[in-house]
Amino acid sequence: MGILRRSSTVNVTVSPAILSPRQSATATVTTSRPIDKVTSATLDWGYTNFYRYHWAGRLDSAGNASDDLIMLGQPGTNYGGDRNADEWVSVTKVDLPLANGEFTGGSSQFRIPSWAPASSDEIATWSCRLALQRDGRDIDGQGDFAVLIRAGDVEDDPAPLEHYDGSRETVIDITLPRSVFAAGEVIHGHVTLNPTVDLPDGDLRIFWQRHRESHPLGRRPCATAPVSGPVVRLGNRIPLRAASPITIPFELPLPADAAPTASAVHSSMSWFVAAELFYAGFSSHRTERAHRWIVVVNAEV
Repeated sequence: MGILRRSSTVNVTVSPAILSPRQSATATVTTSRPIDKVTSATLDWGYTNFYRYHWAGRLDSAGNASDDLIMLGQPGTNYGGDRNADEWVSVTKVDLPLANGEFTGGSSQFRIPSWAPASSDEIATWSCRLALQRDGRDIDGQGDFAVLIRAGDVEDDPAPLEHYDGSRETVIDITLPRSVFAAGEVIHGHVTLNPTVDLPDGDLRIFWQRHRESHPLGRRPCATAPVSGPVVRLGNRIPLRAASPITIPFELPLPADAAPTASAVHSSMSWFVAAELFYAGFSSHRTERAHRWIVVVNAEV
């Protein structure tokens, strides 16, 4: 059964409580007694989308009275900051039947879309919301359910590699057995270093990156950047000579509670396997950085 959120007179349950894309859920609404004076009864299937936005600030009336602030040309300005927010994203709505203005319950089925963002506290939580519009007090209820994305639910396409920092004096390649991994899985792969010229020895390390981006439709998005996980050191003082590629294997564990890759209306989550190469000594050679996109799912099978 789904998690219940109760109003004073209605219960909404969703079954099964855990689903994958293209599976069907059933919402069942029951009442402790008939509800009268109802003008409409609607079930709204969708998700709550979490994101961050930049609040631009406001003029503070108390600060406006300060001559010092006026002289600075910034009278009472609150510069704002980044804030957490959420928005309901409706996927489909269903009208439930009434009998002479009375509501006694009902049910509805919903097929999880193939594009559904996986459930997580950072991007989206799925629900079915009931709204009873009445001549008297309106009544609502909600049943929650989880969407799990399995490896077979996404395409295992070759993931692109991006060299996002450095001068490419050493070309970094990250080889993975596939592009889709489950939260908590250990990734086995290889890093290949291809020096283009003779270079100082290098120190190589690898780590995962996750990037939660916010792109709210009606608010100013805040600036975001990838967050890096624990570093796995793959070698120190590695000789870097022109036309002598070096391949080093690695094992990189993903966090067990990793929020899955997802794309929603107001926010998204991306994951990468990243490598950094530092050149020895005090030289003009820039640190080389590259990462390869991966997809993280929240169910193994």
